[in-house]
Amino acid sequence: MKRTIIEAERKTGIPSTRIRFWLKKGLFPELETDKNGVRLFDNQDIDKLKWVEWFRFVKMSLANIKRYMHLVSLGEKSTFQERKKILEDQRELIIKDLQLTQEILSKIEQKIKTLDKQCHCKV
Repeated sequence: MKRTIIEAERKTGIPSTRIRFWLKKGLFPELETDKNGVRLFDNQDIDKLKWVEWFRFVKMSLANIKRYMHLVSLGEKSTFQERKKILEDQRELIIKDLQLTQEILSKIEQKIKTLDKQCHCKV
């Protein structure tokens, strides 16, 4: 099934403005268009949109996303090592972010306990 940008937005929850931005950045160069130039997303494209959204959520650069998607389009075996390296590098960044987030959460929890003790009240 082919979907327009608005239909892709409804399917993924990703705002169409964001999808259009990604299109302008060249993240979907092989996207099919109809006779009127309307971009059409198939199920694979919908999956790619979700991946781009996840990659952006974990702060992957647009350049790395573009590179990764280009490598995917070239084929599974010939680009395996480079794609794996991109994902491994991103995993390391995510782990560091998670560790920092956990440390901040711990500090906030300590601060809440301290405040509770100081005012002897619970709201």
